[in-house]
Amino acid sequence: ELVSLAQAAGFSALVQVLPWRDVEPEKGRFNWEAADALVRSAQFYGLDVVLRVDFQPLWARDTWTNAPPLRLSDYGDFVHAVATRFRGRVRAYIIWNEPNLALEWGGERPDAQAYSNLLKIAYQRVKAADPQALVVSAGLAPTNENNDQAVDDRLYLAGMYAAGARDYFD
Repeated sequence: ELVSLAQAAGFSALVQVLPWRDVEPEKGRFNWEAADALVRSAQFYGLDVVLRVDFQPLWARDTWTNAPPLRLSDYGDFVHAVATRFRGRVRAYIIWNEPNLALEWGGERPDAQAYSNLLKIAYQRVKAADPQALVVSAGLAPTNENNDQAVDDRLYLAGMYAAGARDYFD
């Protein structure tokens, strides 16, 4: 099992993608089985859990491409439900993945303001459910590009700070 191998290798934490579409395939209908098993297993082996939360369900945005939901409040509701369920058992939540790439932003031009809005809602909802959990900003893809497909990570981060993201991640 992956978790026991991670512990045996000396790791102290396990980072795992938590696909929103797998856990909440219909609005308000949750399938916690796999997430529960992961968290229980990590606890058994003494590992901290860090969940990366993305991959919206089709009801939140009608595309299989990783894309922000049409209503940011839907994402906020989901991360709140996750943080409530795993209060005190999940160390941190990573909010989305590489939003400076169109590939991870629904095929649209990456938008630091839009991502910052998502991050803000997620931060507030996670902290409301589990004040001790950490909220981690998405990792940015290193790129020297600045076009419709990718925004240079340094420029994107500056855009996030200009949009007020500084106060919404730990």
